[in-house]
Amino acid sequence: MRVAKNNTAFRVMITSQFVNNLGSSFFNIVFLVYAATLPNKTLSVTLVAFTEMLPTLFSIIVGNFADKTKHHLRSWRIARLSQSIIFLIITVILIFFDGQFWSFLILLLLVFVSSVVGSYSNLLMKPVSRFILSDSDLQEAMSLEQTVSVAVNLIGGFSGVALLGILHQNYAGFSLINAGMFVIAWSIMALNHRQFLEAEQHIEAETKPNTNTSIFSDLKSTFIYVYKDHLFFQILLLATAINFVGTSFNGVFNLTLLHNKSLLIGNFGTTVAIFGAISSIGLLTGSLIINDFFKKLTTKQLIGISGIGIVLIAAVPLFYPNGVLWMLIIFLFSYIEAKINPKLGAILMKRTNHNRLAGVSGLINTFVMSATPLGQIIFLGTANIYSPNISWFFMGFVASLITIYTILTRQQDMELVEKTRESAIL
Repeated sequence: MRVAKNNTAFRVMITSQFVNNLGSSFFNIVFLVYAATLPNKTLSVTLVAFTEMLPTLFSIIVGNFADKTKHHLRSWRIARLSQSIIFLIITVILIFFDGQFWSFLILLLLVFVSSVVGSYSNLLMKPVSRFILSDSDLQEAMSLEQTVSVAVNLIGGFSGVALLGILHQNYAGFSLINAGMFVIAWSIMALNHRQFLEAEQHIEAETKPNTNTSIFSDLKSTFIYVYKDHLFFQILLLATAINFVGTSFNGVFNLTLLHNKSLLIGNFGTTVAIFGAISSIGLLTGSLIINDFFKKLTTKQLIGISGIGIVLIAAVPLFYPNGVLWMLIIFLFSYIEAKINPKLGAILMKRTNHNRLAGVSGLINTFVMSATPLGQIIFLGTANIYSPNISWFFMGFVASLITIYTILTRQQDMELVEKTRESAIL
């Protein structure tokens, strides 16, 4: 909280981000509810889930484009206003063509475009964040950004559904409110643009757009840039491996509750809601509490401990089915998980030239998220075809391999290696 209190530019940026994320969170759940009302509801809900995931896979391309953009803040403002215009178009479609499947497909396309534009605007702000934040404030700032994201996800879904009820299922009216949220996010930054003048001048002075290279050569160059930093690339691979296992949690968890009634706390819906809240509270607490024991650990060590957490989560339904114990382990795992992204984000900011920051950030987003569909196919497929317990066994096995690898390669821990070098110089 100290960095938000003392750094006006960051406070403005995080407030704008909160409003923007709240609007997105509102609409995500409401769009899912809308899809469930259509005649082909199974296909519609599946398409919504796919559309929400797809933009992340384009982050590497969007990030590369953001790196080449001149006038970052002006482009950011245009992007946010473009999102509001997109949702005005969505509002018109919902008013005049509500309930038709062909119009729903157009809505999917518009939501996808809005998400890509949103990703572009977020990546545009990476160099700005780097300029307005000192090295000592980076991790705390990343933690606060994560806190905002988790808090929005925690309250956004419930608030969105409640607001939809107040509007009497008026999806067009809800879309109009969402357009207004983007305008508010834009206005917060526009009214405080003086806070970013120095950052913008510095960035534009050093940004050299190169329009002569192809997108493929740019992507190759970005990958080589990251790969050459071998120890950082190793952490990136470990984070991808954890994501490969972790993104299947919810699906396998839900199937486990259906098969094992002893893990239920009340009914199925109540149990899912309770465990979801416990996980979110763990993430929120881990993001807010910065100065704890885990602050001293490196990112690689935290990933290794997360692997142990996954093994313990997998062990409960296999060996000792107990809902309360499962909740406790999931809370601790979420708390530790909340420590990884801010550390990784701070490392990325410090090690990457600001001219490549958006592209490298996009590469990491795409790289880590690319493991999501593969993990879900393997682990959810196993849970459906055979049983959730077999899926938990394989998830625990993969997680144990990740932990063992972090132990065996502890001499190649990037943060420890650099700390040793600094001590030797002193």
